[in-house]
Amino acid sequence: MNFIPIKYGKRNYPDGIKVSIQEIAGHFDVKSIKPYMDYSLHTEYAYGGRKFSNSVVSQLETIKNSHKNSVPKLWLNEQWSREFCLFIKGIVDTHQPPKIIEIHPPFNDYCASIDKFTDVYRIFEEELISFFPDTEILIENRCGSTYAGGRFLISTVNDIRDLCEVVLRKKMKLRAVLDFPQLFSSYNLSPYRFSENNIKEVIRPLKELRDFIAGIHIWGKTKSTKGRIVSHCGNLDTYFISPMLKEVFMSELKEIFNDDKARYFVPEVNSNDKDLDSIVQDYIRNGFSFV
Repeated sequence: MNFIPIKYGKRNYPDGIKVSIQEIAGHFDVKSIKPYMDYSLHTEYAYGGRKFSNSVVSQLETIKNSHKNSVPKLWLNEQWSREFCLFIKGIVDTHQPPKIIEIHPPFNDYCASIDKFTDVYRIFEEELISFFPDTEILIENRCGSTYAGGRFLISTVNDIRDLCEVVLRKKMKLRAVLDFPQLFSSYNLSPYRFSENNIKEVIRPLKELRDFIAGIHIWGKTKSTKGRIVSHCGNLDTYFISPMLKEVFMSELKEIFNDDKARYFVPEVNSNDKDLDSIVQDYIRNGFSFV
């Protein structure tokens, strides 16, 4: 049960864990990228409004005009897919190619099926591979956005399973990076709503998909001083509240990832190094290794 650690933001892993990949923001308003090691390019995720101010994207008419109330419409059509490839090539510029590119699903009001999405996506994959042949392309499940009128096409376990079947049938390179807090949110689960049964019901079906899962995102949630739940802060103790439920989660993960495959580990923790250390130690105590 091995993880390849990826550096996220300003957070530092505990001593003894060597990090050789960093996450780099690659959304539509990023000014430029400045990687100093191998990197994972985290592309536009369509949570909120954008100005489309990046110098590359400002020249791409389809992407620039594909939005609803400034929230980007991802994978709108074939021309969008071609331009997205040009966008990535443009922001990478003279830097080394990314080791990983993370993409995100479209909304279902204009892209109603995974078959339609993958037909549009295929153009991007084929063109990207032609100049970044060794780059891995991973798609993250998403839940929650200020976008009105549709939800993300790939949010639940069933969505991920359907995507896996289509990708394998069409012989695509695409694989998944699984964001567990967003996955739980797609079932309306969050701190104070977890139970042993609902954790198991969400996670257990993932075991049959583990060969399709190339990495995970994990982060905590905690209460602010005003009592509001804050994402990307805290650790697994503040997220699951109950030590028993945290152990149920970890036990189920061991069942999924008990194989010889090394997967990427992205701890999306904004709060502090102490919270990251707590999350990492939870995984180590449960038999996971960081390689």
